[in-house]
Amino acid sequence: MPADLKNWLRVRDRTCRFPGCARDARFCDIDHTVAWEHGGHTRHDNLAHLCRSHHTLKHQTRWRVSNARDGTLTWTSPGGREYTSEPEIRMRV
Repeated sequence: MPADLKNWLRVRDRTCRFPGCARDARFCDIDHTVAWEHGGHTRHDNLAHLCRSHHTLKHQTRWRVSNARDGTLTWTSPGGREYTSEPEIRMRV
């Protein structure tokens, strides 16, 4: 992943993008919302910082996430309830 994209994402996100998590982005993974092997692209509207716990939660449970072009994430719990995670800073795309 290009360094400028990593920096752009770190500035945009600042923390893990799971609702309520404050783990600093510097200590998080950059995760593809739609996995690369399933056709997901390595670009700003398909990437977000997730701490290791929430990265694992996304992949090993029925939690689901969608990523809007502006960086807003919508998380859906296994019970169907939705939670929104707004980017720390709105970046011009």
